[in-house]
Amino acid sequence: MNIETKRIKLRKLRISDADFIRQNAEDRKITKYTNVVPPSIGARNAEKFIKRIQKEWEKKTAFEFGIEFKESKKLIGAIDLSDIDYKNKNASVGFWLAKKYWSKGLAEESLHLILSFGFKKLKLKRIQARVFHKNKNAQKLLKKAGFKLEGKLRKKTFFKNQWFDDLIYGILKDEY
Repeated sequence: MNIETKRIKLRKLRISDADFIRQNAEDRKITKYTNVVPPSIGARNAEKFIKRIQKEWEKKTAFEFGIEFKESKKLIGAIDLSDIDYKNKNASVGFWLAKKYWSKGLAEESLHLILSFGFKKLKLKRIQARVFHKNKNAQKLLKKAGFKLEGKLRKKTFFKNQWFDDLIYGILKDEY
């Protein structure tokens, strides 16, 4: 499976990625509005996390990709399609990048790659993203990629000692 642009490629996560995941899970700026990367997981738990992801990949229930910067061959983040419903042809997307790689267009590239994978390879009809109402950067990115705001679940998630509204964004295959 070859999923790449000139700058990045999406690849399966490896056990050797555990330290990178652990380090970024401890970065409060990354985990401020996301629970995509488990906070404070530690090296051993990062390995368990990757093994769980690899099992989901084998079962085709979720696909979590590492985002690799081709120039350095270093992992810079992760993006996934989860909650895959093959009968109804839909899934959810989640993503995060190491802080050093923010504001360079890499998240947008990754999002386009995962949408292409979902719509072309998995034959999905709809992909959604759920973001906290305070996560303005993610909302901006989703809109730029063609997602539409479909709904707001008020005070849906209690996270880090505060209530968040969950915003549901969606994109259909015909809109992509």
